[in-house]
Amino acid sequence: LSSQKQYKKDLETEIKGKGMQVGPDTPEIRRVKKASEIASMKEYKKDLENEIKGKGMGVGMDTPDIQRAKKASEIVSQKEYKKDLETEIRGKGMQVGPYTPEIQRVKRASEIASKKMYKDEAEKMLCNYSAVPDTPEMERIKSTQKNISSV
Repeated sequence: LSSQKQYKKDLETEIKGKGMQVGPDTPEIRRVKKASEIASMKEYKKDLENEIKGKGMGVGMDTPDIQRAKKASEIVSQKEYKKDLETEIRGKGMQVGPYTPEIQRVKRASEIASKKMYKDEAEKMLCNYSAVPDTPEMERIKSTQKNISSV
């Protein structure tokens, strides 16, 4: 503190007293301010990493905007791949996709197996269940329906 007081006293007597002006516009003052701003930014970034990232908050590559941009680039890449597939492979006479005879045969076989399994399951269920006998209420409704039909 005493050296700072001595420095300020010297500043006022030596520099200001001789007509020099010390203000915020001198290059040396601007350089010092810029250096202090840079140091402050470094401290801020250091605190950010220690305080926020250290406590589990995601700052950096996992923000929603960055994830959205990655997803968009993947979609564009897939579109380009499909376009290349269309022009390069199909354009040269090769068949790729659900149109090949082998894939159609496999689909047909799986449909047949599925239908067979469905029918087998239906037969098993028929063995387990029997028709519900008519209750007196059901008989009354049937007779009423016959009477209405005859009228």
